[in-house]
Amino acid sequence: MHKIKEDEKMQADNIYEEKIFLKGTTGVLAVFTAGFLFALVYQILVEPIGVRPAPNWFFLLMFLLFLGVMINFSRLVIRMTPRSIAVGYGIFKRTIIWENIEGCYLDEASTIRYGGWGIRIGRVKGKWRWVYNVIGGPRVVLSLREGRFREFVFSTKSPEQVIKVVKQQMGGIK
Repeated sequence: MHKIKEDEKMQADNIYEEKIFLKGTTGVLAVFTAGFLFALVYQILVEPIGVRPAPNWFFLLMFLLFLGVMINFSRLVIRMTPRSIAVGYGIFKRTIIWENIEGCYLDEASTIRYGGWGIRIGRVKGKWRWVYNVIGGPRVVLSLREGRFREFVFSTKSPEQVIKVVKQQMGGIK
């Protein structure tokens, strides 16, 4: 009961929230997860796989590992509160307080520049970027006042709305 009230209060505090479900990534990881589960069940119930079969614990470990990765990276969540913006894949979350943001704009760099999708680190125009991106989605760049990474980039379905909210929270354009 207490947990439900905390969740309701957190949702009431949100200025903006977006959840992007990653169908492609989840689908690929689901195939591998199911494959390891199938191999485990087949080896236990039917016969060992191959001439030198892997132990059952290996298939169980790989199934659990891929299941955890699939669940964790199945969606990207963007949450803005009066205090900060948080962007994350499951347990891998980055939170930035509004006072540390000095600018916000649409990312024009190619995804290839970051080396793919997911959680990445890149360097654009001499600045290090911490990137949380998805396949084919537009991205927003937050310029940061301090920290090793001077820019934080993340994908969003609504870049104009995100930029508007960020600028409002920075005390800029309303």
